[in-house]
Amino acid sequence: MEVKPFGRADAASPCRTLGAMRERVASVLSRALLVTLFVGFAWANFHRWRTTGEPSGLGTTLLEGWVAVLFLIRRPARQVSTRRLAWVAAPIGSFAMLLARPASGGVPQMPAEAVQLLGVAAALLSLGTLGRSFGLVAANRGVKTRGPYSLVRHPAYTGYLIAYAAYCAENPSLRNLSLLVASTAFQLVRIHEEEQVLSADEGYRRYTSRVRFRLVPYVY
Repeated sequence: MEVKPFGRADAASPCRTLGAMRERVASVLSRALLVTLFVGFAWANFHRWRTTGEPSGLGTTLLEGWVAVLFLIRRPARQVSTRRLAWVAAPIGSFAMLLARPASGGVPQMPAEAVQLLGVAAALLSLGTLGRSFGLVAANRGVKTRGPYSLVRHPAYTGYLIAYAAYCAENPSLRNLSLLVASTAFQLVRIHEEEQVLSADEGYRRYTSRVRFRLVPYVY
């Protein structure tokens, strides 16, 4: 009769199972939290529209909804950053503005919505180029160089910045301004973390030699 030794593989199996279970639970909870934040943001802006008869934050709501969808269907990464700062910066930079709320006394609604939609168009074009290669935490999901990525290295974040700034101009408050500052600061951290991961890819290094600017042409 063959006797199987009790080895490390047997002992490690429950640990792997527990680890996989924790990952699934964390994934479900993060998705549930994102959906909850988005619904709260969308409802607040819709309620303002219904109350005042003026649409508020339509562009930003559309943008955040599309980002949420891409987050839910994103593909696995080839390489993901293990740095704690990257994991903190990604959700704050991406979704802090979901805590923003409508306010009175801003710039006229029509120009603000037009600028928001301009930012949304830039972001959606960039995110469409990424497709399922979109991700939150700094990772290598393949290098994209065409379309808006031939102008700046992080064009989706350029679109976010335009849309978020226009939303705050339309809905000025200390809360919204603070969220804009926090979101922008963490997006800059996110850019740094992403480029640290991608710099290991020879194709990305060649790309950065052709496209010099990260966020705003001739500025940064």
